[in-house]
Amino acid sequence: MRRFGWRALAVVLGVLVLAGVAGPAYAESGDRISQFTISYTIRADGTVEVVEDIDYVFAGTDRHGIYRTVITRQPFGDGSDRDVLYDVREIEVSSPDAPDEWRSSRGSEGFRTTWLTLQIGDPDETLSSSTASYRIRYVLEGALRTVDGVPELYWNATGLDWDAAIDLVQVSVSGPEGVTSVSCYQGEAGSTQTCPAGVDSGAAVAEARSLTAGEGVTISVQVPAGSVTNAEPTVVPGGSLLRAARVSPLTVGGSVLTLLLAVSAAVWTRRANRDQRYAGVVPGTIDRAAPIETDTLDKDLIPVRFNPPDVPPALGGVLLRSSAAAKATPAALIELAHAGALTIEAVPDTAKEYAKTGGVRRTATARDLSKAPSEYSAAFARRLFDDGPSVVLDHPDAADQKRFQEAAAPLVQDVSKAPMQRAWRTRGGPRRTLLYLLLGLLTVIALIVLSFVVLDAGALLYLAPLVLAGVALIVAIVLWASGHRTAEGRALTDQVQGFRRYIETAEARTLRFEEGQDIFSAYLPWAIVFDLADRWQKVCAELAADGRIPESPLWYSGPAFYSTFNSENASFGQSLSTSITSASADTSGSSGGGSSGGGGGGGGGGSW
Repeated sequence: MRRFGWRALAVVLGVLVLAGVAGPAYAESGDRISQFTISYTIRADGTVEVVEDIDYVFAGTDRHGIYRTVITRQPFGDGSDRDVLYDVREIEVSSPDAPDEWRSSRGSEGFRTTWLTLQIGDPDETLSSSTASYRIRYVLEGALRTVDGVPELYWNATGLDWDAAIDLVQVSVSGPEGVTSVSCYQGEAGSTQTCPAGVDSGAAVAEARSLTAGEGVTISVQVPAGSVTNAEPTVVPGGSLLRAARVSPLTVGGSVLTLLLAVSAAVWTRRANRDQRYAGVVPGTIDRAAPIETDTLDKDLIPVRFNPPDVPPALGGVLLRSSAAAKATPAALIELAHAGALTIEAVPDTAKEYAKTGGVRRTATARDLSKAPSEYSAAFARRLFDDGPSVVLDHPDAADQKRFQEAAAPLVQDVSKAPMQRAWRTRGGPRRTLLYLLLGLLTVIALIVLSFVVLDAGALLYLAPLVLAGVALIVAIVLWASGHRTAEGRALTDQVQGFRRYIETAEARTLRFEEGQDIFSAYLPWAIVFDLADRWQKVCAELAADGRIPESPLWYSGPAFYSTFNSENASFGQSLSTSITSASADTSGSSGGGSSGGGGGGGGGGSW
């Protein structure tokens, strides 16, 4: 028992201390790769042939060769408890100027991430030169994914765990029927910095330079639908502690009690961090002279509001929920159009990719940016049209994608920060509460470590309540850190909720508005941030059919508006939101999002 206890303790501490390591840590400091060329050939059966040419520069003189790690299992990346497997086979290694014998080994991090390590070189012989070139060839199965019917290779090509700097990375991707689009990202994990990419002679090409250790290159390449027979990943239930454990009746009671206490702490934290409210006034009214009380009002009692709130749509959206920041870009674009700052032209196009936009390709053209209705929309418009008066909204090319990125990223950032900056939300709660929560979390971690010391290897399932207790405490800490709405923030949120109820329940026959008012355009940005664009367009289509509003907005030119954008092809607002959100995030349909380290794959390497 004691022997196992110390071994188990070593395992737990090793996991806690070494979490995130993705390969052997024995590279020489100062190593670099002068050129890293990677070629991907997507086959018709969905497998991918990979050829890596690595020109390595060793900093030390006692090196045997290099090692290369390739991810073989990782979380699927869609937020579910699923893992994706990659089969790496038909491995070949060669070198014109260094020993190319190799051996493979498997490594893992926790239960959900595994990798294959190729150790290249002769352990009994050191290199006589400071440089060596290596070619690694292998076949990948399970690397492709299908997004909206389109096969895609969204792949962490170099990996982010190289111990060497990389001077130049060149990536090419070919498919059985060519490629349709390519995006490239470089930098540390999560970086959205793009790298030059394009299509040359039917193949995708990308390039990145001057990467430091820990930085990498990720590519997103789409090929024509139907060009490969199997573009689906191999998905399995996520590996976890629970699946490898058995019940221990001796400790379940204590762990469940810990869980109940942690959940109680989370619930108490949420209640202690309730919003504030102006007392004695109608919800939605800002009365700074009124006393302030804790909000206990039933949200169903918030009255319907028939006019837009006293904040721009994007800011109102994040008051309601932080995820609405992602809708800021399309909402701002419609705000600008309604104000006369720009126009949108739709040109009929029968290409398959435009089916969801009613068979049209849309372009926004600057008209008079001085008419921007708000400071944040004006800044967005200036950035968007800085390189030209027009920009394609549906399936933009690389240049227009970059413009969307550079314009949308600061807009979303500013919108996300607005509630704190404008004192609509507070930062955190009482410090004493945070201290208690941190002490509770440390206690749970100590209990988990202690359990490995005193219990047999099979008695692990009881840890589930303890892990959930830790999660509950982390949630409580997040709730503490998120703060709460101030009385002014609560009043504005009431306005937003009241107006959302109006958009959600309004019927064409009951709508009342001033003659000549473009009610569709005026309220469409709000419908977008509320995820009610489809409903709002159906209501306004009835108004247009009755002749109560124009057949199309003044800022729009192209095929008949309400018949082109209908429920079958999605509404104008919904399809525009999808197109612009995709372009501004540069996801190219990628399930993992557009960033360095996104998508599948990964790994790294170094010297030994």
